[in-house]
Amino acid sequence: MKPMLWLVPLAMLAAGCDMDGTADGAKTGAQLYGEHCAACHGPTGTGGLEVGGKTTPNLTLLTKNNGGVFPTVYVMSTIDGYARDNTHGPMPRFGDLLDSRMVEWVDPDGVPTPTPQALLRLATYVEGLQS
Repeated sequence: MKPMLWLVPLAMLAAGCDMDGTADGAKTGAQLYGEHCAACHGPTGTGGLEVGGKTTPNLTLLTKNNGGVFPTVYVMSTIDGYARDNTHGPMPRFGDLLDSRMVEWVDPDGVPTPTPQALLRLATYVEGLQS
């Protein structure tokens, strides 16, 4: 089963929130990306910058490079730092920086998973960068 990231915006609409999520006082995915990701991956996610002797990846190709399916679990675990191997070079672990209220996310196996809202918003934003 594919992750249902679109449920978050629909639930926000039903609750009377703005689409950018600012009505709940939390940062949007775009704001989080600008603060934590753009310096290395570029403002549009195309990467190519030299950081710590490695070239940052093009985040706009994640879906294309994963058989047409956005790798949500991989993206969230890479951002968070959970279960990350050493192939990500100097990328910091952002889990502590993205500490926020927990929301329910349905994982690819259909399992409801408590997930930090900021991490989910950032992953959803990166999914929107796909070419």
